[in-house]
Amino acid sequence: MLRSVFHRSSILAAIAACCAFATGASAATLPKAAVTAGYDDLAPFSQRLDIVLSSGFGNGTFTVPAGVRLVIDYISADLACVPGGSMLFDVATYLNGAEVESHLPVFPNGVILGQQVFSVSSPVHIYADPGSTVTIALLGPSTGNAGSIVGVYGHLVPVN
Repeated sequence: MLRSVFHRSSILAAIAACCAFATGASAATLPKAAVTAGYDDLAPFSQRLDIVLSSGFGNGTFTVPAGVRLVIDYISADLACVPGGSMLFDVATYLNGAEVESHLPVFPNGVILGQQVFSVSSPVHIYADPGSTVTIALLGPSTGNAGSIVGVYGHLVPVN
């Protein structure tokens, strides 16, 4: 009985300590400088692109709004092509007026529903100038059906 009471009181004390620690360190109670400088200036961003390959190439584009720089934090995609095929995934942006290409790893997931399936799932730090075009380009087999559904996630930062 004593062992059971000691065990329960130890668990309750640990839970109380965790709750006190968690509530004492929330972002609401920390000084602004401890959170992130410029935190209030960030605006979330997401874009979906549906890309179909034709003769082994396909791309999807979108334009960064004027007056803000896009910071891409994460890219996710499902890609499919004929069985035995392979695919390449490229992100092209403009930073300070110069084109920059970022090649992301593509991971095979096997054959599903008669298609060779791949995925891209990558945290990134890719920047794009205000008003510039962001391009997701895919290379794959030149025959058969192929395509991708791409998610681009990040935030917009005002340009001074």
